[in-house]
Amino acid sequence: MAGQVAPNILIVEDEFLIRDALTEFLEEEGYRVVGAANGQEALNMLRKGLVPDLILLDLMMPVMSGMQFLDEQQADSRLASIPVVLLSADRNSQEKVLSSAPVEYLEKPVRLTDLLDTVERYCQ
Repeated sequence: MAGQVAPNILIVEDEFLIRDALTEFLEEEGYRVVGAANGQEALNMLRKGLVPDLILLDLMMPVMSGMQFLDEQQADSRLASIPVVLLSADRNSQEKVLSSAPVEYLEKPVRLTDLLDTVERYCQ
């Protein structure tokens, strides 16, 4: 990524340790990362002008779940085109989400090589 602006990634994850570890890993790989603790916080950031190249989204969160976030994001024409990758251990929710929204899915615990491959594919 030398000579170019690093892609922005928004991590929406309520577990601080997971959010922090993913942030540190992706920053070491050259990405700019912003974190949000729930879907509402993420939506607020997006509506105030944050334009990430990719959103990494947990499904099970307080305040606003990943499903609720996706519904709001897809309904907003300014935000709907931002790609989303779900990070979840909940296989039941996976099927529901994948059938209703244009997203990709990585199962928790996420293998860092899979995460990096996915991020690179969206942030080329």
